[in-house]
Amino acid sequence: MTTAITGLPGLAEWLPRQRWFPAEDAGEVTVERVEPFADGPVRGVLAVVGTAHGRFHVPVGIRTDLPAGLADAVIGAVDGEVHYDALADPELVTRLYELVARAGAAGAVAFRPEPGVDLPEPAGDVRPMGVEQSNTSLVVGGHSVLKAFRRVWPGENPDLTLHRVLRDSLYVPRLLGSITLDGTDTLGLVEAFVDDGVEGWEAARADLGHTLTGTPRELDLVGELGRLGVAVAAVHADLGRALGAAPADHEALADRFLIRLAETLEVAPTLRPYAAALRVALGDRVRAAEPGEVQRVHGDLHLGQVLRGNGRWVLLDFEGEPAAPPAERARPDSPLRDVAGMLRSLDYVAGHHRLTATYWSVEDERRSRHWVHDTQRAFLAGYASESGLDLRAASTVLRAYQLDKALYEVRYEAANRPGWLPVPLRAVRALVAGSS
Repeated sequence: MTTAITGLPGLAEWLPRQRWFPAEDAGEVTVERVEPFADGPVRGVLAVVGTAHGRFHVPVGIRTDLPAGLADAVIGAVDGEVHYDALADPELVTRLYELVARAGAAGAVAFRPEPGVDLPEPAGDVRPMGVEQSNTSLVVGGHSVLKAFRRVWPGENPDLTLHRVLRDSLYVPRLLGSITLDGTDTLGLVEAFVDDGVEGWEAARADLGHTLTGTPRELDLVGELGRLGVAVAAVHADLGRALGAAPADHEALADRFLIRLAETLEVAPTLRPYAAALRVALGDRVRAAEPGEVQRVHGDLHLGQVLRGNGRWVLLDFEGEPAAPPAERARPDSPLRDVAGMLRSLDYVAGHHRLTATYWSVEDERRSRHWVHDTQRAFLAGYASESGLDLRAASTVLRAYQLDKALYEVRYEAANRPGWLPVPLRAVRALVAGSS
């Protein structure tokens, strides 16, 4: 392969405009690695760049004549060549997929299918999968998903690790292959695409809409959420069997909760009147709670991380909280963290309707509250039936995890979407009232 490149113009301006980049200013950008993967009239390189906010993976396409459809993907230009986001180019995405299928290499980047896996031919369209978040996922040929991890951490990405552990699970898409730099750092993976998959968030939003308007439903979401609870519990059981479990350290857990509470009170002073009650719920009561266990969990579970397709639910994106360092994401945690994440997500659906409605009546509020109660109860019942969880014994720690998640949401919304702050603030107040 003869592609050579000495720089990537325009990155410092382009990176902050990407949803997956965590800041409005990239600062100084250093091109650390450039590995060519496609040559000819359409060239491609895999770049790893360093910024003030970490290292990032940027596949770059290079053309002299850019098709109109790629105009929005332009990064910069130099010496008569246009540099652009290669993941917006179906031709280069297909090339990456083919390298995985054929166990290819691009310099220090290894493309490998999983043992015993023959990837389907990439015939068919390439299209983005949903809204781009911390990674970029593309459906290839209607049968596979190529996911490029944008943030590059040292070592194997937890998403790849846990996918391999869960290779036989009914509730996780089958892992097909991986893309690795220097034999250690994960740049991407390929997994099976879920046919006719409906994202949990969209299904829940539609269901609450039917509840508010009284129109017929296409899907019995309450019943489906019971089955989702079963799926989450089954995945937890598989992870526990494969990677083990240990007694929970509630002293250390309470300390972590209280540190994050202090951070939240700094950015949301409106919660200071509740500080004492929050310290009791997150500190004293957690320390005195019933014993529990910790193990590897999903770590960032919400309705946007689950799909319903082919008659069952599947869990996606086992990367954990993307902004957290790998050691923290790999740390065993209580399965209740995932349970709390799903309960908060259901409440967020109601908050979304409340914030975006042109008119919100007393009756809308009543129906919305009942919907949240019924869906949360259905999910918990399904989870308990599969896991054997004693909901009464777990209630103190589960509520603390819900509070901790709501406080995270307060910090996130304060930094990114101040108009959404009422949703988690309302939840914090309700959860404090319920624990008093």
